[in-house]
Amino acid sequence: MNNHAKYANSIFRRIGSTGLVIFERDGTLLRKTSPSGDYLLGDINEEFVEMLRHLRHLDARFGFISDERGMDAGAYGRSEFATLTELLDALLRVRGAMPDFWVAWSDVPHASGTDLQRPPDRQQEPGAGAIFRVMERYGIGKKETVFVGSSTAGSLAANDVGVSVIEYFNDRSETAQNAAGKRGLNLSSPEAADVQRLRAKIQATLGSSIAGELNRGLQNGSQG
Repeated sequence: MNNHAKYANSIFRRIGSTGLVIFERDGTLLRKTSPSGDYLLGDINEEFVEMLRHLRHLDARFGFISDERGMDAGAYGRSEFATLTELLDALLRVRGAMPDFWVAWSDVPHASGTDLQRPPDRQQEPGAGAIFRVMERYGIGKKETVFVGSSTAGSLAANDVGVSVIEYFNDRSETAQNAAGKRGLNLSSPEAADVQRLRAKIQATLGSSIAGELNRGLQNGSQG
């Protein structure tokens, strides 16, 4: 077995037990860049990771869905997906924010039980089937599921399923980065505000009990 074998297909764990939050990987955990380029460690949204860490402490169930893009711009396929998933999974593990699952949009079985096949050099278009697969795997209904979408196509797929949808578009254009660099601005401040708004919406959907605990956890973290 090669080192990436366990990451070649979807990963499902049973860590959390409260609700179900499905994040689109690109645009949430990883910032999108415009124009699209290679993914670097600096593209990881640290404020977002902190939110995930508190969700993990509260026993919330969450994970990521994405296309099969790898680290390199324009690189798609199962091996590219496996390499990037392995890296991100390890980083979140050591930060106390290990996800319950990693899924690709293409991981939807045919009636015969075989996986959908597509040319490896083409991006996978989001579809409702992959979201259904995650819900069925954990036995979670629509009312307990939240989809955090960073693309219009992803949000439309979640709407087709009938689950709650929270749109979170965290695009980082090259123009904005260059302008901020010249002015010496910190891009994390507006990003932190965006994550706080996202957290509040997730809290409202998951319920008042987890919302209160999450607020207290974040306040204690900021004081530490």
